[in-house]
Amino acid sequence: MLLFRTLAIISASGVAIAFALALAVAPVQAQTEAHSELHSTYIDRAGAILGHALTSDTAYETLGELCDQFGHRLSGTPELEDAIDWCAERMREFGLQNVHKEKVLVPTWVRGEESASIVVPRHHELTILGLGRSVGTPTNGIEAPVVVVDSYEELEAIGETAVLGKIVLYDVPFTSYGETVAYRSRGASEAAKLGAVAVLVRSVGPKGHDTPHTGALRYAEDVPQIPAAAVTVEDAERLHRMVDRGTEVVVRLLMDAQTLDDSVSYNLVGEVVGSELPDEIVVVGGHIDSWDVGQGAQDDGAGCIISLDAARIIQHLGLAPRRTLRVVLFTNEENGLRGGEAYLAAHEDELDNHVALIESDTGNGLASGFRLDVREAAVPEDAEDPEAALEELKQVALANLNQLASLLAPLGANQNILAYGGADISPMVKLGAVGLGMHHDTTGYWPIHHTPADTFDRIVKDDLDRNVAIMAIAAYVLADMPGRLIPRAR
Repeated sequence: MLLFRTLAIISASGVAIAFALALAVAPVQAQTEAHSELHSTYIDRAGAILGHALTSDTAYETLGELCDQFGHRLSGTPELEDAIDWCAERMREFGLQNVHKEKVLVPTWVRGEESASIVVPRHHELTILGLGRSVGTPTNGIEAPVVVVDSYEELEAIGETAVLGKIVLYDVPFTSYGETVAYRSRGASEAAKLGAVAVLVRSVGPKGHDTPHTGALRYAEDVPQIPAAAVTVEDAERLHRMVDRGTEVVVRLLMDAQTLDDSVSYNLVGEVVGSELPDEIVVVGGHIDSWDVGQGAQDDGAGCIISLDAARIIQHLGLAPRRTLRVVLFTNEENGLRGGEAYLAAHEDELDNHVALIESDTGNGLASGFRLDVREAAVPEDAEDPEAALEELKQVALANLNQLASLLAPLGANQNILAYGGADISPMVKLGAVGLGMHHDTTGYWPIHHTPADTFDRIVKDDLDRNVAIMAIAAYVLADMPGRLIPRAR
């Protein structure tokens, strides 16, 4: 860490020299012949990228202006569309080429007024956020007793007799987002099958100062749609304690939420056009939309600006990668994933030309490397054993990605793993493209994820600058190196 802190304060020209010295003492695991070839080819350019990223205020200032000027950016709102246009102007100012918007029809969900309170045994206001795409309550609200469960298995065990006409509270402690989010996404429909009139879901995240976490739900097609809201961890635990004591708890829930007709939005695209193989593409991006609380700084303003500033630095330094580096700011990740789906629809004929798609969408914590996502569709159709071929392909891709390890080791970003790459790039990845997700430190992310606390003041500039450097170095090398992570799928 002492070496890295030194890098952050020396001059831009000195950074390149110190970076080269740091790489000379990179871990032995990065010193194979293949690694050394990339190491020696790109060490000077990686140092120049790092030097510029660590001595520039552009990423921090750009993200601050995005957050402060437009605030939250929910799909279907003028704030989102104005932010997209503003980012398009920043792309042009930064020298990106082929800047354009690609039309996407997105859901328009309106939260409206909402409140919840305990009315029996005595009045107490609850802190809630309605879940995205939830229906509203009747005009006069819903007032009903609360039944508490801590799993779907418990819900099934207590059955219709205990649930009919009740408000179900899912008090499920946060383990991981992938596991716990199932109660937010499916909870309303699972409870409705047994006759529940509404659901409350313990916020999907660690305990965080009585702050509710919103997020999208999905209604099953053959089940009544009932209102659903997130309650804070503290309120969920309080309700649970009261019910466990045998106290009858009645809650009144009022939600004006409604879904309107789809609106027109856009994916925003800008490029650093490849100097030798312009038809081959490395995508970097995040999603420009956010929930309608906070400023969307961590989710996902940071990912958008990390991607945009990485391209700016490559363009500014005149590095001219062989392949095209394409920045994509996706729309409507939060409550529909329409942007990712629309990108696939618009660019499916380029699928085999996508060398990699890199997404940053887990905040601004310092990245330790990348999550590599390779799916079955990447396996050649004539493979005798597709399952074995997929495992072999994953290992080949991981080995090739690890060639960057020595270049990113001084930034602490040389730990690559096989895991899910990201939501916006997933439609392309499912059809055979290689996905990479920046593997951010999420220690400070989950406590404020989808909450009013996701604001710019929580952005750490040093981490943002380092993340820009990590993204820029990785994207540039992938766009310029002679080979690809995996052979063409088709």
